Amino acid sequence: MTANPGARAGDGVRLGVIALILVEGGIHLQQYEGILHQVPTINTLFVLNAVGAALLALGLSITGDRLAILLALGVAGMSVVALVSLAIARASVLFDYSEPTVRLAVTLSAFVELAAVLAAAAFVALRIRELRTAASAPKMDFSVPHRA
Repeated sequence: MTANPGARAGDGVRLGVIALILVEGGIHLQQYEGILHQVPTINTLFVLNAVGAALLALGLSITGDRLAILLALGVAGMSVVALVSLAIARASVLFDYSEPTVRLAVTLSAFVELAAVLAAAAFVALRIRELRTAASAPKMDFSVPHRA
């Protein structure tokens, strides 16, 4: 397998971020369809997480560098909010809901959300470094000078 000379280091990380946010959204959708569809407010938040994950993944897959950086920050933010919400629901009550046990889906979701935050942060760091390197690289001017 030959390496693509046009590929950048952040491309693989971008695919990882896309996969992780889709898994996060899928877990939330599965939990909504399972035991949480009857829990007011939480059910809506789970659906919004799934929709947000799909939109962020789509955006990350079709956008350029600068917008992809913002979308990756959105992935990190959404995943952090999901992790904090889970911690609150596990320790006390969030919107009249308390997570009663540590189920497999809860544990998997927490690991995926943490991985999404770390992958999104790595992607942002790599893309910023690549953009700075490209901006500081000397530009070759192949234009023909005009005579006056």
